[in-house]
Amino acid sequence: MAWSFRAIASVTAFAGCFLSLSQARAEAALPENWLSAQVNESGQRCVPLAEQRQADRLLLACGIAGVWEVSLGNAGPKFVRSYAFSGNVIGFVREPDGRLWVILQTLEARPFSVAPANGAAVFPDLAPSGAAAAPATPSTTPITATVALSPTPPRQRGRVESTTPGEVVISLGSADGLSRSGHIEFALRDAEDHGEEGSPSGESLAVGVVTSVSPHGAHVRLGLNETVPVGALAIPTLAQSSASLSAPPRVSELWELELFARPFAALDELGGGILLSGSIGYRFKHLHLQAAVDPLAFAAVQTKRSVGAANAAAIASYDSPYFEMGLGLGAQTMNETSPLVGPGSGLAVVQLFRFGARDGLNLTARSNIVLFHSQFQFGGMVASGQIPLTRGYWLLLNGGGGNVGYGYGEMGLRTLLSGNGLAGSKYLTVTAGAVGVFRSGTCDEFFNSCSEETSYGGPMAGVGGEWRF
Repeated sequence: MAWSFRAIASVTAFAGCFLSLSQARAEAALPENWLSAQVNESGQRCVPLAEQRQADRLLLACGIAGVWEVSLGNAGPKFVRSYAFSGNVIGFVREPDGRLWVILQTLEARPFSVAPANGAAVFPDLAPSGAAAAPATPSTTPITATVALSPTPPRQRGRVESTTPGEVVISLGSADGLSRSGHIEFALRDAEDHGEEGSPSGESLAVGVVTSVSPHGAHVRLGLNETVPVGALAIPTLAQSSASLSAPPRVSELWELELFARPFAALDELGGGILLSGSIGYRFKHLHLQAAVDPLAFAAVQTKRSVGAANAAAIASYDSPYFEMGLGLGAQTMNETSPLVGPGSGLAVVQLFRFGARDGLNLTARSNIVLFHSQFQFGGMVASGQIPLTRGYWLLLNGGGGNVGYGYGEMGLRTLLSGNGLAGSKYLTVTAGAVGVFRSGTCDEFFNSCSEETSYGGPMAGVGGEWRF
């Protein structure tokens, strides 16, 4: 009997050394502190007890967190998924034919019988020496129960049943454990999947937030410019919502139409004017083509001549989620000139830059160089800063001007009236500021006469709209 206890103790010590060595190997195969920063689909962390290397894939025995699959690519390790088992996963065993088994540690319940009074040790699993094992009866048959020690719960999966701008309805509800403010990850189905419980294709479309729940359905809010098709997988997750105010996804494959009017009153004069602008364009996957008129300005007062200024151009630009750069050609007026050269018009070369997301935090600038009287001259520049305030609201700071014949500055608010930033969305913009329109005077040497400079300016209020289709 003493030998049996020593053997058991030796096996236990060997198992402990094996697990310690396996844990050290698993940690050595990954960058320092990488694994400690990872969580699985249920928010559990991995304490590596053993590893199994398969080409560029690493399987980790993570105890209560199940088995973790980690890909080992050139870009570094990446958590793929976890597998839940009915017990603590503490190791792996591979058969000669290549089949892989996991070693589980479970709790087991057995019936207990009162020991004899002679003080001898009793082993319920063994029959007494020299005696036959007692026949099993219904009341004394040992019952073995395998109890999972808080395993990773199975991932509930539903599907998207209907969509509206900025929101989807899924087939999971409170009966499936969902609650308000929970997060849902959306993914495409595999091409070969035809069942309700298909697996994701690996492409995550968005992570939304549950806003209302019924027993067998839920409404999930998406972020700005996010879209999910009907039939996509809906999987509860602990990941953060993918919605972003400062950098929402870029929209593409749609038309954009913008119109803006800024009427103003002329100070010290009886009259006023208006500053108009507009553009229409199409956003391809990485190309943005647009035709813009900015500005088309006109001012007139009771006792003086009227003044006008205009700029129009066609622009092609490379458009990415956080950066846009383009060039264009057009024509514009040149109202600010030297006294010996009268105002006129010329060919304009346009440069366009945008830093930041189109519907997030960004700074946009457009400048013009004009070919006027066989010389290149500065034509004008406009800049716009956009600061997201909350979902569907942006603060605008705009200004610009130049030799084209105008100058302005304004502050405004851009609002999403309908839609979610995709096709069918409508925006309203209101601003307040000041504007001026001017034209240089000229001198005629032959007649020895000069005309005076004309300029009108004052406070203005602006209103504009944007349509996507």
